[in-house]
Amino acid sequence: MKARTDHGHRFAGALLRWYDRDRRDMPWRREVSPYRTLVSETMLQQTVVATVIPYFDRFVARFPDFAALASASEDDVLASWSGLGYYRRARNLHRAAGLVMAQHGGDLPEDEALLRALPGVGPYTAAAVAAICFSARTFALDGNAARVVARVFAERQTIDKPAVRASLRARGLRLVPADRPGDFAQAVMELGARVCVAGAPRCGDCPVATWCAARAAGATAKIPVRSPRRAKRAVHLVCVAVVRAGRVLLVRRRPGELLAGTWALPSVEPTPGEGVATDRALAPLGLAATGRGHERGAIRHVFTHRDVTADVVRVGAVGRLVAGVDQRWIDVAKLDSIALSSFARRTLKLAL
Repeated sequence: MKARTDHGHRFAGALLRWYDRDRRDMPWRREVSPYRTLVSETMLQQTVVATVIPYFDRFVARFPDFAALASASEDDVLASWSGLGYYRRARNLHRAAGLVMAQHGGDLPEDEALLRALPGVGPYTAAAVAAICFSARTFALDGNAARVVARVFAERQTIDKPAVRASLRARGLRLVPADRPGDFAQAVMELGARVCVAGAPRCGDCPVATWCAARAAGATAKIPVRSPRRAKRAVHLVCVAVVRAGRVLLVRRRPGELLAGTWALPSVEPTPGEGVATDRALAPLGLAATGRGHERGAIRHVFTHRDVTADVVRVGAVGRLVAGVDQRWIDVAKLDSIALSSFARRTLKLAL
């Protein structure tokens, strides 16, 4: 398709008619604002809609605008995000709210370049916010949009290469109508999520199948092409639970660590032949295990780049907690009030 031809106009028209008729009901679509759009787009990074909706509703009820989010503590923000995963998103959103208040008078900037200067706002999120909230004629290229455009134009090169992604974005931009660019952006995302899916696209239900070069070539199953995924690194952990008087000892994950900012059981990677390694897990806290402890079981938890097997051991301990380590005794009945990852929750369930 050539830029701005009648084909492009008809493509956009067909897609928007389908979107108007069949789009899903989502809370951030019912009430649109720059703040709600930024929160939803941040949450939707690497997380499916069904999982995000209840978190979004709770989050915006607790922090209804940039001012409320900026004035909150990181602990409160992470606690509200608890279980959603990828906690860097929450920390970046918190920092972005602070910058919006300090540098932009509480209003999210409309310019894509200024949006990209905010923590955690990459090219896709900046384009999505600019289109949806400010009617900018731009193209938001996420995984769904990349798959749609790759099939429409029968792109056979590996789509995770930067040059190819730039080409896909440029091609997608040709299709964006001058009016309703925000709805068009959401329609492309909707199409990729529900119809032009990975593996076996539902071409018979596609409102723009007429313009799909991959379908015409019988190549939808082979497009898009992606680089082989790297194997996840296997990690073995021992997680140690010390419980006293209805409270459990937790440590905060440090900056740069996996799940940074969240609370978890003390843990360590055992060395070959070391056994359960409880003493080495507790030593940095100023404690020593009394006895071998009780092995409560093991869990397996798959992260983006790691495949973790964790043995959970409950032990008694002696000693005095040292200063300089972010650690806390938490009432077992109040664990829902702090930032716990789903991994930490699973280990605590075994421990308790």
